[in-house]
Amino acid sequence: MKSLIRITIVAVLALVILMINACTEDFEELNTRNSLVTEEVLNTDLLFTYFQHQAIVQDLGGGSSTVGNYPGMSVSGANRPFQQSANTGTWNNAYSTYARNLADLIRILEKRDAEIGTNDNATMIAMARIMKVWVFAKLTDAYGDCPYFESCLPQEEAVISPKYDTQKSIYEDMFKELKEAVAQLGDGVESFGGADLMYGGDVDQWAKLANSIRLRLALRVRYVDAAMASANMGDLNESNLITDPADNAFIMTAYDNIDNTNPNFQAQYSGLYNQGSSLTKRTAAKTIVDIWQDNFDPRLKVFVDTAEASWPTTPGYEEYDYFGYRGHPLLGFVPVEQKYPWGGGSTSRWSLLMYAPVWPMPVISSQEVYFALAEAALFGVKGSVADAQGFYEKGVTAAMNWAVNWFDVTSSQLTDMFAIYRPDSTPEFVADYAAFHTITQEEADAFVDTATVMTLTGTEEEQLEMIMNQKIAGFYPVQIQEGWYEWRRTGYPRVQVGDDGDDLQGVSPRRYMWPDSEQVLNEQSYTEALARIGGSDKMLVKVWWDANPLAPHEHPDPVPEQDAPYIQ
Repeated sequence: MKSLIRITIVAVLALVILMINACTEDFEELNTRNSLVTEEVLNTDLLFTYFQHQAIVQDLGGGSSTVGNYPGMSVSGANRPFQQSANTGTWNNAYSTYARNLADLIRILEKRDAEIGTNDNATMIAMARIMKVWVFAKLTDAYGDCPYFESCLPQEEAVISPKYDTQKSIYEDMFKELKEAVAQLGDGVESFGGADLMYGGDVDQWAKLANSIRLRLALRVRYVDAAMASANMGDLNESNLITDPADNAFIMTAYDNIDNTNPNFQAQYSGLYNQGSSLTKRTAAKTIVDIWQDNFDPRLKVFVDTAEASWPTTPGYEEYDYFGYRGHPLLGFVPVEQKYPWGGGSTSRWSLLMYAPVWPMPVISSQEVYFALAEAALFGVKGSVADAQGFYEKGVTAAMNWAVNWFDVTSSQLTDMFAIYRPDSTPEFVADYAAFHTITQEEADAFVDTATVMTLTGTEEEQLEMIMNQKIAGFYPVQIQEGWYEWRRTGYPRVQVGDDGDDLQGVSPRRYMWPDSEQVLNEQSYTEALARIGGSDKMLVKVWWDANPLAPHEHPDPVPEQDAPYIQ
C-alpha cells in the first residue's frame, strides 16, 4: 500500500512539472479565469447599489432585534436580553462587506482618475466616503475602540494584525472625512445616478446627508468633549442640513423580489411571507406605548393593536374582552410572578402594517436633525436656549408627518397582507382594520397644535427627557440601533425593567463585546485595546463618549407582580 501511495505521488508530481513547463508560455492568459471580475472591468455603480441594499435594506432590520429592548422600542423574541456574549455579526458585516467594499470602491475610482489625469469620479468618491463614515460610526458606537486606520487597506498594503484605534481618534477622522467629502462633492462630472438608491446621485442632498451625520456625531460626544461637539456643528444650520422631508435619507423596500422586502415580511421564522396565518405578531414594548398613550398621540394606533384577553379569575376582577393598549416591560430571566401580568394575550402586539413588504428604511431624517438642534440649543452647544422650543416643535411636526406618510405607504398593502395572514378576511373587515389604524394629516396637525407635550417645560433635564422621548418615538420602528446609542448617551427614555437573573442582572449593555476570534487572530492588538478599557471585555464597560454621569435614568415604577397568569 505504501508503495502504491509513493508511486501515485511521484506520478502526480511529474504531471505537475510537465504542466508547469507546458504553461510557461502565455501563462498569465491561460491561468486567468474569463469569468473573473477584475477592477478594470468592475461596474462601480453596481457595487455602490449592492452596498446600499445590503447595509440599509437588509441590515437595518425591521425593528425587532434584541438591541431594541434597551431603549424600550421593542421586545426581544429570544426574551433573554441580559445574557452576555460577543457580537460577531455587526463586526463581520462592517469589515467584510460594507467598509471593505466602500474602501475598494474609493480606491478603484481614485486609480481610474489618476490613470487619465482627471477628477471625473470625485463626486462618487465623496459619496462613498460619506457612507464609509456612516458604517464606521455604527461600528465604533457599538464596540468602542476598533481597527480603523489600518483596516480595509489595498491588498498590497494589508495589515494582518491591525491595531485598535481609540474611539476619540476615529471620531476626529470621521469629522475630517465628512467635511472633506462635502467639499469634494460636485467636483467630478460623473455621478452614480440611478445606481444611488437613496438620492439618485443628487449632490445637494448628499451634502445635507454628510452634514446631518456630522451633527449626529457631534452631539454624541457632547458629554465627553463639549468643545469638540461645538466645533463640529458650528457651521451647520437649517439650510445645509436635512430639514426638508424631501431630503430625508432612506431607501424604500420593494416587492419585486422577496430579498428586497421589509425584513418583517420576509423573515423565515417571524415574517408574514413565510408564516402566513401561523404568524404570531411581535409584542409591543411598554416604553414606546406609554410615550404615545400618555400624550394621546395618534401614532399609537398606527403601529400597535389593542390587547385582547380576559382578566384573571380572581375575586374582584371583572371580565373584559378588550382593554386597550398595554405595552410589555423589559423582562428577561425574571421571577414568574413578574411574567404573569403580561401573559395570555394581555399585551398589545404590532399592527399588521408593521409587516408590509414595502416601507422606508431610513438612515437619517429631518425629525432627528431638529431634535438634535433642540438639544444642542438647550445646552448651549449651538445656539441659545431660546432656540430649543422652535427646533423641538419642528422635530415633532416632522415626526408626525413621517408617520402619516408611513401609514399611507403601508395601508395600501393591507389587502395583499390579509390575503396571506387571514385569507378568509372580507373586504369590509380589511377596510375596518385600516380605518381603525388610520392617522390623517388633520390628526397630525391637530396634535401639533394642541398637545401639551409640544411645549418644553420644567428643568433643563426634564426638557431633555421630553426631547429624547419624542426623538425615540421618531426613530420608530426601524432605527432601534440609534435608539440604543441615544439611550446610552442620555439615559432616556426611562425603561421599566424586571428583576433579571441573567449575566447583566437587568442592567442594559453599554457596548458590544469584541468577537472571540479577535483574541486569536489579532491577539496583540486585542490585548492592547483590552488594557485601555480596564482589562475586561464586558458589555457594561462604557465607550469613550458614554460619559453622562446621570445615565441611565430609572423608571419610577417597579414591574408589577401577581400570583396567577391571565387566561386567554
